[in-house]
Amino acid sequence: MRKCIIACMNPSEAIAHLKQAGLTEKAIGLAVGVNQSTINRIASGTQPNYELGKALVDLAELTPLQSAA
Repeated sequence: MRKCIIACMNPSEAIAHLKQAGLTEKAIGLAVGVNQSTINRIASGTQPNYELGKALVDLAELTPLQSAA
């Protein structure tokens, strides 16, 4: 069984984490194979299909937050 690294987040929380890490909605979309408007809808609360939601959470778990300079 896989352990949650970042508190078992949902897809919209994953997008918020990725934005905090410095990624744009366009970059997030490119990374998971969808366009920016799809990422924006998910960030606003629309639920994605399972595969896309999992891809977003997996990406967020692998993306560290940028340290403050």
